[in-house]
Amino acid sequence: MEVMPLLLLHYHEMWLKGRNRSFFLHKFVASIHEQLSGLGRVKVELEDGRVLVRLQSEQALPAAAEKAQRIFGVAYYSVAAEAERDLATVEQTAWEQLAGQSFRTFAVRVRRADKTLPFRSHEAEQRLGRTILDRAAQTGRSISVDLENPDLTCYVEFTSRRALVYTKKLPGPGGMASNTAGKLVCLLSGGYDSAVAAYKMMKRGARLIFVHFHGVAARPGEASEPVAREIVRTLVPYQGSARLYLVPFYELQREVVLGAPEGFRILIYRRLMLRIGAAIAHKHRALGLVVGDSLGQVASQTLQNMAAVGAVARLPLYRPLVGDDKQEIIDVARRIGTYEISSERFTDCCPVFLPRSPRLFATPEELDRAEAGLDIPSMVSRGVASARREVYKFVDGRVIEAQSKEPAHSDAGLLV
Repeated sequence: MEVMPLLLLHYHEMWLKGRNRSFFLHKFVASIHEQLSGLGRVKVELEDGRVLVRLQSEQALPAAAEKAQRIFGVAYYSVAAEAERDLATVEQTAWEQLAGQSFRTFAVRVRRADKTLPFRSHEAEQRLGRTILDRAAQTGRSISVDLENPDLTCYVEFTSRRALVYTKKLPGPGGMASNTAGKLVCLLSGGYDSAVAAYKMMKRGARLIFVHFHGVAARPGEASEPVAREIVRTLVPYQGSARLYLVPFYELQREVVLGAPEGFRILIYRRLMLRIGAAIAHKHRALGLVVGDSLGQVASQTLQNMAAVGAVARLPLYRPLVGDDKQEIIDVARRIGTYEISSERFTDCCPVFLPRSPRLFATPEELDRAEAGLDIPSMVSRGVASARREVYKFVDGRVIEAQSKEPAHSDAGLLV
C-alpha cells in the first residue's frame, strides 16, 4: 500500500446514538462534502468509528485541515499517514512521521479497532518505541520515552483494513452534525450575543433562519443591515445555506412611543420582535425561536422581564447564553469570527426612544395592559409584510447570495 497522507476525523457524540447513528452519520458525511467543496474531488470513507477523508491532491491538505474546524461533530482531527497493518511497515511509517520533528521526549499510543490482530496494543507500543529510539540513535539524536508528559506522541490506530499513523490531535468544534435537529428562527441583532447564540444552537444540529430588526442609522455608514448580513455570511458555512429576513422596525417603534407607557418601551419592542419572529417561524415550520439573552446583562434581561416578554411567544424560546457572562460570549465570538463584525459602529434599533427609567421587574399582566392601546395584530402583520428576504448559500468554498433582495409579500398572511 502506498503511504499517502489523509485527513482523519474522529466523532464522539454520534457514536452514542445507537440505532439512529446512521442518520447522524449520513448528515455528517454530507456536511464534510459541503465544507470541503472547492478543494477538488473528495472521497469520504467510514471505518470503525472513524472518518477518512481522501483529497485529490496533497496540496489540498492544509486547507482541508483548516476547514475541519467548521465541521460540527468533529471531536478532533489529524493529518495521518496510511500503512499496511504489519508492524514492520508501521515502524517505518512512524519514524518517517517523527524524523523531521523537534522533540526530546516521546510516547507511543496504539489503539486496535480489530482485536484479531496477532499482537496487543501495549506490545505494539513497546516495539514501536524501541524502533524509534534505535532510529534516533543511528542519526545521532538523543531522545527518551516519557509516558506522562511527552513533547510528542506518536498515535497508531489499527482499523479492520489499515494502520493510521499521526502525531497531532487538533480539536474540532464538537457538537452534533449540522441540520440534524430541525429548524429554528434566530433573532439576530448584530451584536456579540445573538451571533454566539446562533452558533451554539447550530452546533447542536439546529438549522437557523435569521431575522434582523433595523431602524434608521444615527449617522451615515452606521446602518445595522450590513452588519447583520456579514454575520450571516460568517455563519452560513456551518449549515450550508440560510435565509435572512430584514424587518424595518422604526415606524413600529414610533407607534409604541405614542401608544404605550414610557417605562415599558423596550419590553414591548422585544415582544413585537418575538411575535414577528414567530410568524416567520410559522411559515417555515420552525420549531422555536433563538435569542441572545444573558441573565442580568441589561434591564430587559432580568428574570422577571424575560418571563414577561417571553409570555407572548407562541413557540419554544431558546436562550443558549442565559448563564454566560460577557467575557465568555466575547471569547466565542472571537473564535468563530463574528467579534470584529459586531464591533463595528452600527445603530441598534432597541435603544431608539430609550426610556429614562426602564422597568426592571415587569409582569406579563403589566405588559398586556401597556399594550392595550396598540393594534398588535396589525403591527405584527405589517412588520412581516415589510420584511425583505435574502438567501445565502455556501458553494465551492465561498458564500454567495443566491436570491436577490425582495419584499417578502408572500409572508403577509402568516399567523400573528
